[in-house]
Amino acid sequence: MTPLNFRASINRLHYWGALLVVIVGLTACGGSARPIQFPGGPAERGESRLRNGDQIMVRLDTGGTQPPQSIDVVIDENGEISLPLVGRIKAAGLTPAGLSEHIQAGYVPRFYVRCTATVLATIRFFYMGGEVRAPGRFNWTEDITLLKAINTGGGFTEFANRRKVEVTRGKVKQVYDVEAIRQQPEKDIPLQPGDSLYIPRSIF
Repeated sequence: MTPLNFRASINRLHYWGALLVVIVGLTACGGSARPIQFPGGPAERGESRLRNGDQIMVRLDTGGTQPPQSIDVVIDENGEISLPLVGRIKAAGLTPAGLSEHIQAGYVPRFYVRCTATVLATIRFFYMGGEVRAPGRFNWTEDITLLKAINTGGGFTEFANRRKVEVTRGKVKQVYDVEAIRQQPEKDIPLQPGDSLYIPRSIF
């Protein structure tokens, strides 16, 4: 074997040896690697931010002889909740974990030596009244739209004015022609938590 061929053989051995090390390293790491989270996946949804209209449960544990308190509150149109002693706290725009930290900072050390606050649940609703067959409060989901909401309420009554459906969001009211939206579904509007729908009675 010539020196040139011998050197080429050594280089090939170094290449395959390095490749084997990389493969073994990747295999060893595979057992503990965390799965990739795509945008909108469970991790992102689990830390979704709170909105106006959300109903949440706040659990306060101050230790000592006092049992933990569970308080049901609704985030109002100003994005705030009201809690004993500390009063109003900004909640909309925060994650549940972020709100927990805000609440704890409000109680400690002003009122308690220590306080553990936990936001335990988030329930979101929209509301519908007027000329639908089953008016009331309904659970909000991310895919709910104006047309789907009306179907959830059992559909229009025979007296409904389908061309002047009112959607109130905070202090703003918009009027929609649902018959036109049925003809062009791409114009259907998504609803947000806390939205109120009202279907007036037709004058005819």
